[in-house]
Amino acid sequence: MTPATTALARTARGPAPYLIPALLAVGLTMYGPLLAVTTLSLFDFNLTTQAPQWAGPDNYGDVMSSPEAGTALRNTIAYMVAIIPLSVVAPGLAAIAVWRLGGRLTGFYRTVFFLPVLIPPAVGAVMWQWIFNPVLGITSAPLDLLGAGPVSWLTEPASAFIAVTIVAGWKVFGLSFILFTAGLTSIDADLMAAARLDRAGEWQLLRHIVLPMLRPVTTVVLFATVVFAGPWTFGVIDVLTQGGPAGATSNVYYLLYQLGFGYFDGGPASALSVLITVGFAAVVAVQMRVSSRGEQR
Repeated sequence: MTPATTALARTARGPAPYLIPALLAVGLTMYGPLLAVTTLSLFDFNLTTQAPQWAGPDNYGDVMSSPEAGTALRNTIAYMVAIIPLSVVAPGLAAIAVWRLGGRLTGFYRTVFFLPVLIPPAVGAVMWQWIFNPVLGITSAPLDLLGAGPVSWLTEPASAFIAVTIVAGWKVFGLSFILFTAGLTSIDADLMAAARLDRAGEWQLLRHIVLPMLRPVTTVVLFATVVFAGPWTFGVIDVLTQGGPAGATSNVYYLLYQLGFGYFDGGPASALSVLITVGFAAVVAVQMRVSSRGEQR
Protein backbone atom coordinates (compact mmCIF):
# COMPACT_ATOMS: atom_id res chain seq x y z
CA MET A 1 0.00 0.00 0.00
CA THR A 2 1.43 3.32 -1.06
CA PRO A 3 1.61 6.32 1.32
CA ALA A 4 -1.09 8.06 -0.69
CA THR A 5 -3.41 5.05 -0.34
CA THR A 6 -2.74 4.89 3.41
CA ALA A 7 -3.54 8.58 3.83
CA LEU A 8 -6.75 8.14 1.81
CA ALA A 9 -7.82 5.21 4.01
CA ARG A 10 -7.21 7.25 7.17
CA THR A 11 -9.26 10.11 5.74
CA ALA A 12 -12.12 7.74 4.90
CA ARG A 13 -12.24 6.47 8.46
CA GLY A 14 -12.61 10.02 9.72
CA PRO A 15 -12.29 10.99 13.39
CA ALA A 16 -14.34 8.04 14.69
CA PRO A 17 -11.39 5.96 16.02
CA TYR A 18 -10.12 8.94 18.00
CA LEU A 19 -13.52 9.43 19.64
CA ILE A 20 -13.74 5.88 20.99
CA PRO A 21 -11.83 6.57 24.28
CA ALA A 22 -13.96 9.65 25.00
CA LEU A 23 -17.17 7.77 24.20
CA LEU A 24 -16.14 4.91 26.49
CA ALA A 25 -15.36 7.34 29.30
CA VAL A 26 -18.72 9.10 28.91
CA GLY A 27 -20.54 5.78 28.75
CA LEU A 28 -18.88 4.43 31.89
CA THR A 29 -19.19 7.57 33.98
CA MET A 30 -22.57 8.92 32.88
CA TYR A 31 -24.77 6.58 30.88
CA GLY A 32 -23.70 3.48 32.79
CA PRO A 33 -24.78 4.85 36.19
CA LEU A 34 -27.93 6.31 34.62
CA LEU A 35 -28.87 2.88 33.26
CA ALA A 36 -28.13 1.29 36.65
CA VAL A 37 -30.29 3.83 38.50
CA THR A 38 -33.11 3.36 35.99
CA THR A 39 -32.98 -0.38 36.64
CA LEU A 40 -32.92 0.09 40.41
CA SER A 41 -35.94 2.40 40.21
CA LEU A 42 -38.03 -0.64 39.26
CA PHE A 43 -37.19 -2.44 42.51
CA ASP A 44 -38.17 -1.89 46.12
CA PHE A 45 -35.17 -2.18 48.42
CA ASN A 46 -33.50 -0.72 51.48
CA LEU A 47 -29.89 0.38 51.15
CA THR A 48 -28.91 -1.29 54.43
CA THR A 49 -30.86 -4.53 54.89
CA GLN A 50 -33.67 -5.33 52.47
CA ALA A 51 -32.95 -7.34 49.33
CA PRO A 52 -34.29 -5.86 46.07
CA GLN A 53 -37.85 -6.90 45.20
CA TRP A 54 -39.58 -6.20 41.92
CA ALA A 55 -41.86 -3.17 42.15
CA GLY A 56 -42.29 -2.12 38.52
CA PRO A 57 -43.55 1.43 38.04
CA ASP A 58 -44.96 1.63 41.59
CA ASN A 59 -41.98 3.66 42.81
CA TYR A 60 -42.70 6.32 40.20
CA GLY A 61 -46.35 6.44 41.21
CA ASP A 62 -45.46 6.73 44.89
CA VAL A 63 -43.00 9.56 44.25
CA MET A 64 -45.30 11.55 41.94
CA SER A 65 -48.25 11.24 44.32
CA SER A 66 -46.20 12.14 47.40
CA PRO A 67 -47.10 15.51 49.02
CA GLU A 68 -43.43 16.00 49.87
CA ALA A 69 -42.45 15.64 46.22
CA GLY A 70 -45.11 18.13 45.17
CA THR A 71 -43.87 20.66 47.70
CA ALA A 72 -40.24 20.07 46.72
CA LEU A 73 -41.07 20.55 43.02
CA ARG A 74 -42.92 23.81 43.67
CA ASN A 75 -40.03 25.05 45.79
CA THR A 76 -37.53 24.12 43.08
CA ILE A 77 -39.45 26.16 40.50
CA ALA A 78 -39.80 29.00 42.98
CA TYR A 79 -36.03 28.98 43.58
CA MET A 80 -35.45 29.19 39.82
CA VAL A 81 -37.54 32.34 39.63
CA ALA A 82 -36.44 33.91 42.91
CA ILE A 83 -32.71 33.61 42.24
CA ILE A 84 -32.90 35.32 38.82
CA PRO A 85 -32.65 38.87 40.27
CA LEU A 86 -29.50 37.87 42.18
CA SER A 87 -27.89 35.72 39.49
CA VAL A 88 -28.83 37.62 36.32
CA VAL A 89 -30.17 41.15 36.90
CA ALA A 90 -27.95 42.41 39.74
CA PRO A 91 -24.66 40.94 38.38
CA GLY A 92 -25.39 42.36 34.94
CA LEU A 93 -26.04 45.84 36.30
CA ALA A 94 -22.97 45.66 38.55
CA ALA A 95 -20.76 44.54 35.66
CA ILE A 96 -22.01 47.42 33.49
CA ALA A 97 -21.43 49.90 36.33
CA VAL A 98 -17.85 48.69 36.93
CA TRP A 99 -17.17 48.63 33.17
CA ARG A 100 -18.31 52.22 32.78
CA LEU A 101 -16.43 53.31 35.88
CA GLY A 102 -13.10 52.03 34.58
CA GLY A 103 -9.89 53.22 36.20
CA ARG A 104 -7.59 51.50 38.64
CA LEU A 105 -10.34 50.25 40.94
CA THR A 106 -11.85 47.99 38.27
CA GLY A 107 -9.71 45.03 39.31
CA PHE A 108 -10.50 45.66 42.97
CA TYR A 109 -14.26 45.62 42.36
CA ARG A 110 -13.99 42.44 40.30
CA THR A 111 -12.09 40.74 43.10
CA VAL A 112 -14.58 41.84 45.75
CA PHE A 113 -17.58 40.65 43.74
CA PHE A 114 -15.95 37.34 42.81
CA LEU A 115 -14.67 36.52 46.31
CA PRO A 116 -17.87 34.76 47.53
CA VAL A 117 -17.46 32.19 44.76
CA LEU A 118 -14.21 31.03 46.36
CA ILE A 119 -15.78 30.49 49.78
CA PRO A 120 -16.83 26.83 50.29
CA PRO A 121 -20.64 26.50 50.35
CA ALA A 122 -20.74 25.02 53.85
CA VAL A 123 -18.52 27.78 55.24
CA GLY A 124 -20.64 30.46 53.61
CA ALA A 125 -23.85 28.90 54.91
CA VAL A 126 -22.48 28.77 58.47
CA MET A 127 -21.50 32.43 58.21
CA TRP A 128 -25.00 33.35 57.06
CA GLN A 129 -26.47 31.22 59.84
CA TRP A 130 -24.82 33.60 62.29
CA ILE A 131 -25.99 36.64 60.29
CA PHE A 132 -29.60 35.39 60.44
CA ASN A 133 -29.47 34.72 64.18
CA PRO A 134 -32.46 36.62 65.62
CA VAL A 135 -30.52 37.71 68.73
CA LEU A 136 -26.83 37.91 67.87
CA GLY A 137 -26.97 38.33 64.09
CA ILE A 138 -26.11 41.63 62.43
CA THR A 139 -29.64 41.84 60.99
CA SER A 140 -31.23 42.06 64.42
CA ALA A 141 -30.08 45.60 65.31
CA PRO A 142 -31.33 47.30 62.11
CA LEU A 143 -34.65 45.52 62.40
CA ASP A 144 -34.97 46.65 66.01
CA LEU A 145 -34.34 50.25 64.95
CA LEU A 146 -37.09 49.94 62.35
CA GLY A 147 -39.46 48.55 64.98
CA ALA A 148 -39.70 45.16 63.26
CA GLY A 149 -38.25 43.36 66.25
CA PRO A 150 -36.22 40.15 66.01
CA VAL A 151 -37.02 38.01 62.97
CA SER A 152 -36.66 34.25 63.23
CA TRP A 153 -35.35 33.93 59.70
CA LEU A 154 -34.87 30.17 59.69
CA THR A 155 -37.93 29.05 61.65
CA GLU A 156 -40.72 30.71 59.66
CA PRO A 157 -41.61 29.26 56.22
CA ALA A 158 -41.61 32.53 54.25
CA SER A 159 -38.50 34.04 55.84
CA ALA A 160 -36.61 30.73 55.65
CA PHE A 161 -37.27 30.50 51.90
CA ILE A 162 -36.08 34.10 51.48
CA ALA A 163 -32.95 33.36 53.53
CA VAL A 164 -32.02 30.33 51.41
CA THR A 165 -32.57 32.35 48.22
CA ILE A 166 -30.38 35.21 49.48
CA VAL A 167 -27.50 32.92 50.43
CA ALA A 168 -27.63 30.95 47.16
CA GLY A 169 -27.87 34.16 45.12
CA TRP A 170 -24.97 35.71 47.05
CA LYS A 171 -22.87 32.64 46.25
CA VAL A 172 -23.44 32.74 42.46
CA PHE A 173 -23.47 36.53 42.08
CA GLY A 174 -19.72 36.69 41.53
CA LEU A 175 -19.65 34.01 38.84
CA SER A 176 -22.39 35.75 36.86
CA PHE A 177 -20.60 39.07 37.36
CA ILE A 178 -17.41 37.69 35.80
CA LEU A 179 -19.35 36.26 32.85
CA PHE A 180 -21.01 39.60 32.19
CA THR A 181 -17.66 41.35 32.55
CA ALA A 182 -16.18 39.04 29.93
CA GLY A 183 -19.14 39.78 27.65
CA LEU A 184 -18.56 43.52 27.99
CA THR A 185 -15.00 43.17 26.71
CA SER A 186 -16.42 42.17 23.30
CA ILE A 187 -18.04 45.59 22.83
CA ASP A 188 -16.06 47.66 20.35
CA ALA A 189 -14.92 50.95 21.89
CA ASP A 190 -14.96 52.55 18.43
CA LEU A 191 -18.63 51.67 18.07
CA MET A 192 -19.42 53.36 21.38
CA ALA A 193 -17.37 56.42 20.39
CA ALA A 194 -19.13 56.66 17.03
CA ALA A 195 -22.51 56.46 18.72
CA ARG A 196 -21.53 59.27 21.08
CA LEU A 197 -20.44 61.38 18.12
CA ASP A 198 -23.94 60.88 16.73
CA ARG A 199 -25.21 62.36 20.01
CA ALA A 200 -26.52 59.10 21.42
CA GLY A 201 -27.31 59.39 25.12
CA GLU A 202 -26.16 56.96 27.79
CA TRP A 203 -29.57 55.31 27.94
CA GLN A 204 -29.57 54.85 24.16
CA LEU A 205 -26.08 53.34 24.30
CA LEU A 206 -27.21 50.94 27.00
CA ARG A 207 -30.42 49.98 25.23
CA HIS A 208 -29.22 49.70 21.63
CA ILE A 209 -25.59 48.59 21.99
CA VAL A 210 -24.66 47.24 25.43
CA LEU A 211 -27.70 45.12 26.21
CA PRO A 212 -27.95 43.54 22.71
CA MET A 213 -24.24 42.68 22.85
CA LEU A 214 -24.78 41.04 26.24
CA ARG A 215 -27.72 38.95 25.04
CA PRO A 216 -25.68 35.73 24.50
CA VAL A 217 -24.13 35.97 27.97
CA THR A 218 -27.52 36.76 29.50
CA THR A 219 -29.00 33.68 27.83
CA VAL A 220 -26.24 31.46 29.20
CA VAL A 221 -26.54 32.85 32.74
CA LEU A 222 -30.34 32.61 32.69
CA PHE A 223 -30.20 29.03 31.43
CA ALA A 224 -27.63 28.12 34.11
CA THR A 225 -29.90 29.63 36.76
CA VAL A 226 -32.85 27.53 35.64
CA VAL A 227 -30.84 24.31 35.50
CA PHE A 228 -28.62 24.75 38.55
CA ALA A 229 -30.90 26.59 40.99
CA GLY A 230 -31.62 23.27 42.70
CA PRO A 231 -27.98 22.21 43.18
CA TRP A 232 -27.01 25.74 44.19
CA THR A 233 -29.55 25.75 47.01
CA PHE A 234 -28.88 22.17 48.15
CA GLY A 235 -25.86 22.93 50.35
CA VAL A 236 -27.54 26.00 51.81
CA ILE A 237 -30.65 24.01 52.69
CA ASP A 238 -28.62 21.22 54.26
CA VAL A 239 -26.75 23.60 56.58
CA LEU A 240 -29.41 26.19 57.39
CA THR A 241 -32.83 24.52 57.39
CA GLN A 242 -32.61 20.79 56.55
CA GLY A 243 -35.64 21.36 54.34
CA GLY A 244 -37.79 22.87 57.09
CA PRO A 245 -39.81 24.30 58.52
CA ALA A 246 -42.45 21.80 57.35
CA GLY A 247 -40.72 21.32 54.00
CA ALA A 248 -40.94 25.04 53.13
CA THR A 249 -37.32 25.20 51.92
CA SER A 250 -36.84 21.71 50.51
CA ASN A 251 -36.29 21.05 46.79
CA VAL A 252 -36.19 17.94 44.64
CA TYR A 253 -32.46 17.46 45.20
CA TYR A 254 -32.73 17.65 48.95
CA LEU A 255 -35.73 15.31 48.90
CA LEU A 256 -33.66 12.88 46.84
CA TYR A 257 -30.90 13.11 49.44
CA GLN A 258 -33.40 12.47 52.25
CA LEU A 259 -34.93 9.45 50.52
CA GLY A 260 -31.62 7.86 49.65
CA PHE A 261 -29.37 8.71 52.58
CA GLY A 262 -31.84 9.71 55.28
CA TYR A 263 -34.44 6.98 54.95
CA PHE A 264 -32.25 4.57 52.90
CA ASP A 265 -35.26 3.98 50.65
CA GLY A 266 -33.45 3.09 47.45
CA GLY A 267 -36.39 2.44 45.13
CA PRO A 268 -38.18 5.81 45.42
CA ALA A 269 -34.83 7.62 45.53
CA SER A 270 -33.79 6.00 42.26
CA ALA A 271 -37.19 6.79 40.72
CA LEU A 272 -36.93 10.43 41.78
CA SER A 273 -33.42 10.72 40.34
CA VAL A 274 -34.67 9.40 36.99
CA LEU A 275 -37.57 11.88 37.01
CA ILE A 276 -35.18 14.75 37.79
CA THR A 277 -32.90 13.69 34.92
CA VAL A 278 -35.78 13.44 32.45
CA GLY A 279 -37.23 16.78 33.59
CA PHE A 280 -34.02 18.72 33.21
CA ALA A 281 -33.19 16.95 29.94
CA ALA A 282 -36.49 18.34 28.65
CA VAL A 283 -35.51 21.81 29.87
CA VAL A 284 -32.15 21.55 28.08
CA ALA A 285 -33.84 20.37 24.88
CA VAL A 286 -36.25 23.32 24.94
CA GLN A 287 -33.40 25.75 25.60
CA MET A 288 -31.33 24.35 22.72
CA ARG A 289 -34.32 24.58 20.40
CA VAL A 290 -34.98 28.19 21.39
CA SER A 291 -31.29 29.06 20.98
CA SER A 292 -31.13 27.46 17.52
CA ARG A 293 -34.18 29.43 16.41
CA GLY A 294 -32.60 32.62 17.70
CA GLU A 295 -29.40 31.94 15.75
CA GLN A 296 -31.38 31.24 12.55
CA ARG A 297 -33.07 34.62 12.85
